[in-house]
Parts: sequence; C-alpha cells; structure tokens
Amino acid sequence: MPAIVQRAKSLIFGERVQTYLKGDGTDLTFDSTISISKDRSANSTNHAVEKGANITDHVTDEPIGISITAIISDSDWDPLDPISFLNKKVKERLSLLYDWMDKKVIISFYSYDEIVESLIIESVSEEQAVDLGDGRKLTLKLKKIIIAEPRKVEVTLKSPIPKAGATATATKQVSGSAGANKNLCGGLK
Repeated sequence: MPAIVQRAKSLIFGERVQTYLKGDGTDLTFDSTISISKDRSANSTNHAVEKGANITDHVTDEPIGISITAIISDSDWDPLDPISFLNKKVKERLSLLYDWMDKKVIISFYSYDEIVESLIIESVSEEQAVDLGDGRKLTLKLKKIIIAEPRKVEVTLKSPIPKAGATATATKQVSGSAGANKNLCGGLK
C-alpha cells in the first residue's frame, strides 16, 4: 500500500503506522520496525505420589516477554509524514532509551494493533552499519512486570480474658503488600 494511502487511512481509522515506546510522558518512535515477537510461557512442577506416578501439582505463568527489532535514523523530513521533523535525533533517542533502562522506568509499548503496559527494558542491542548511515538497528527485550497492590485486611482477634467468665474482643488492622497473583490465604492449613 502506498505510504500516502497508509497515512490517510491511519488518520481516518486511528491505526498506528509506526511503533513506539512511551515512558515518563515521553515517546520514543521507531522509524521502521523489522520484527516483533512475544513469548508467553508457564512453569510447572511434577512430584511423585504413591506407586511412583508423577503428577503436575503447580503451574505458574511467566511474565510476557517482547522482543523488538527496529531502526532509528536521522532521516530528513518526510513529505508523507508532515510532523516527522519533530522526531528526536538518534543520539537523543538512544540517550532516552538507556536512561529508561538505567532508571528502571515502567514503559508502554504501542505496536500496530495493541498496547502493552507495565514493561521494563531488560536489554538493548545496538548495531551500526554502513547501510544505516547515522541510524541504528536496535534489538530490545522487554518484560511485563507484575505490580503489587497494597491491601488492607481487618482481622478480629480475641484478646486475653481479663476475668474469669468475661469475654473481650479486639480488632487488629493488618496492612501490607500482597502480590496480584499471590494467594492471601496460602499459609492457612
């Protein structure tokens, strides 16, 4: 599809024609995205029960991993993209990317058809080649993180009986962080 038609279609239907990362209110746009791959997996444990039969007793999901191969460049103004002159230069984008990685900034990835939030940058591989000019070919590995939510739970506990025959109750408030995938009653048997 010609670029001008693709740009017009994206304006009308709200489709993205470029992928980008967003963190701390700042966007980092890729000039060209070569590949996007997602990895979803789970871990399971097997244990023997009577007569040596193995059973799977626990399955946990692993965080989603995303690998992106993209190109950033200092290309000239693109008549098909009137706001392309606003794109940051390669040096600025690399600095921003490494800054996000060093500061462990939680970012979002905007692909062509979805938005993946709560990601961190695990690794960045940077390639410079003659055919890229001043541009860079980047390979990024992102991982979705699970953020714990603070929860407050009220538990009614019986306090010691002050006198024979009398009963008293007290309320103790317990607060702390419980993971989103953590069973709150896991320690009870």
